Formats: sequence, C-alpha cells, structure tokens
Amino acid sequence: MGKGFYLKNLDVEAYRAIKAIAARRGVPVYKVINEALALYVNLYDSLAAETEEEANNRVYESLMGDPRYKGKWVAIAKGKLIAVTESWDEAVKALRRFLLREKASHGIVSRVSEEVEEVEILGSSLEML
Repeated sequence: MGKGFYLKNLDVEAYRAIKAIAARRGVPVYKVINEALALYVNLYDSLAAETEEEANNRVYESLMGDPRYKGKWVAIAKGKLIAVTESWDEAVKALRRFLLREKASHGIVSRVSEEVEEVEILGSSLEML
C-alpha cells in the first residue's frame, strides 16, 4: 500500500464534484485528483510561457527608442537580448545557438524600427530550430 496524506480545508462542493466524476468513470477518487493536479501543473507551465513572452516583448520595446539598435536585427529569448546582427539569417543562427544551451518557449527575431515589425518564432517552431 502506498503512502498517503490528508488534505485539510478542501472545498466541499469541489470534493463532491470530484467524487461524482470518479464514480461516473468507475475509478478511485485519488486518480481523478492526480489527473487534476497534473492538468494544473501543465496550465501553470503555460502561464509561465506567457510570462516569458511578455518579458521578450518588454526587451524588444526597450530597444525601439535606442539609436544603437535602429535598423539592426535582434534575437531575444528568455527575456534577454541574445544577439544584435546585420541580417535576419545571423539573428536566427544566434537564436539557434542559444537554444542549444537553454530551453525557451518563446523567441523574437526582429528588425528594430520605430514601428513594430516583428517576426515571432513561437514555441513549437522554436523546437524545430
């Protein structure tokens, strides 16, 4: 028999709903609770990815007013400026090198200008780089 633990202060209505789901599926309550916890962890990871996207956008916006970066291509991931280059290809190569060292769920490769002209490489595409 596995080790267990007790949860205090559970919402009665939520627990009843979980018991009803378990009964309909014909599985023990703990399995439904384990599935719910796993779904919550995945949702939390998704929210963290949105936070990473916001951090990347914040970095990009901070570069827009700086004359040192105007007309240059930049690569941004994990809320960091990774590279400043003369071409899109160089920026993508820099992002690829970064992704070999660190995992990222969102990245930006863009030419810095006064108007937003960004090319976003989103999560599934980042894994292909």
